[in-house]
Amino acid sequence: MLQLTQNQFERIVAQGREGKPLEICGLLAGHKDGDDILIAEVYPAQSDDQSELTYTINARDYMRAEKAAREAGTQIVGIYHTHPATQPYPSPTDVKQAHWGDSDDLTFPGFSYLIVSLRDVENPEPRSFKIEGRRIPEDIREEPVVII
Repeated sequence: MLQLTQNQFERIVAQGREGKPLEICGLLAGHKDGDDILIAEVYPAQSDDQSELTYTINARDYMRAEKAAREAGTQIVGIYHTHPATQPYPSPTDVKQAHWGDSDDLTFPGFSYLIVSLRDVENPEPRSFKIEGRRIPEDIREEPVVII
């Protein structure tokens, strides 16, 4: 289960609405307790892609978020991004980006991938996934999202 506050979710949605029609992205910092992940902070990041279909987290923003999380006693546990016009399900590009280059090794093993669909701007739809391989849908496992 991925748990985040209403305020954190609203910040992600606001970033997505502001960036629409482009995909926006950022990092989730928090604590893991088995399969449960409690988000402590949301770190917006620039997408180097500036695309309606893909995102790539800016490396400097990633390093800044990682440092801030470490200083706060948390760790980066996931990535979020928006799908401005489509359902919140990992695209083939999302799955490819979860892997290091062309290898089968995951870039961020165990990370949660929170996708927020903004196809209905007034009713954003969050879903979170664990990406465990390259096969769609066999290697994609949905985890519940709880907003408190």
